[in-house]
Amino acid sequence: MRHFRVLIVTYAYWEGLSRLPALLHEAGCEICVLGVPDNFPSYSRFVKRLFISPNDVDAVVADLNVHLQNQSNKYDWVIISDDPLLYALEKRRNETWVKENFPTIAGDAGIDFITSKSAFIEACRNKNIKVPDFDLCSDLSQIQTAGHRLGYPLVIKQEQGFAGLAVRIVDHAESLSGIHVERQVIAQEFIRGRLASAAAVFKEGKPIAWFSYYRSRTWGDCGPSAAIEAKIFPELEHMLNQLGELSGFHGLCGIDFFEQENTGELILLEQNFRPTLTISLGKRLGVDFAMAIRIFLGSDEAIKEHALTQKEVVKRVIPLFPQDVFRAIDAQDRQGLLKWCFYPLWWREMRWNEPFIMFLNLRHIIQKLRGIKKVNTRRFV
Repeated sequence: MRHFRVLIVTYAYWEGLSRLPALLHEAGCEICVLGVPDNFPSYSRFVKRLFISPNDVDAVVADLNVHLQNQSNKYDWVIISDDPLLYALEKRRNETWVKENFPTIAGDAGIDFITSKSAFIEACRNKNIKVPDFDLCSDLSQIQTAGHRLGYPLVIKQEQGFAGLAVRIVDHAESLSGIHVERQVIAQEFIRGRLASAAAVFKEGKPIAWFSYYRSRTWGDCGPSAAIEAKIFPELEHMLNQLGELSGFHGLCGIDFFEQENTGELILLEQNFRPTLTISLGKRLGVDFAMAIRIFLGSDEAIKEHALTQKEVVKRVIPLFPQDVFRAIDAQDRQGLLKWCFYPLWWREMRWNEPFIMFLNLRHIIQKLRGIKKVNTRRFV
């Protein structure tokens, strides 16, 4: 089996990315990491080489440019692994090297779709993908008008953002008075239903593998998943194909959606155009993502035309470590915390194949239990 050279580029301190090297290693990849000091993937035992940049997103982009120019043996895949990097690269979209490494084959339209939430939701609506009803608003009066039309609670999204930081839920019209609008925002209908997600691999705009699940527990209302339950949504394939046509996306991503309360229809919330927290759970949920990555990189030619999809899934909740531990601490869920201590079936989720990452997460948990450290949810998406 051929080995592929892969470069993970990272700026955000996201624990979810620590799962990526092991998956790439299983797919037969040689892994290098370029990013800020102490980034989570750098602690993986599967990383062969590490290149450190200053703790500044523009500095990471500049170092990436120089690094790629100095490589005599080109990488088979450069993974832009977080949203701040995508936004920083978007500002330099006219540079040839950026277009060559941005994860889309759709040119400027694909870059807009990936980096602009308003471009994303407008394109989805025009494509007849079911999204929440919305208005684009440039000032407070327009948001108030949208609230009158769409009702409350009202969801307000910034043009760019990640990990729930760009989303605000307003319960009443009176609460709008505290909102300061500096640039265009999206005022969006609040959807009632069950929150779900999917992890997917796209190759040049075509979905080649995916699995889906309910987000059974989340760490905070708009925070990362803390526990999931596998679920097959037959209509998801059509949605993914439509999204691929719009984005021309090329890589690993996540999709968030609601199963609407009364109708059971899928309502798309957003697409995260980078590896997400659950990428390592493919085999557990019925899809071999390592094989999908080999297809993505050009091997396993005989099966590359066949999508890898869930057939049957185990009907049980899978807790995520360390996210569910932090959730239990914050929610004062003693029963949930005790399960992590005394329930052996949950111990298998504790990243034993990555001892340095395991130690780092255990240290964060102990510090939080002792009240020494306030752990930010956005580090654990």
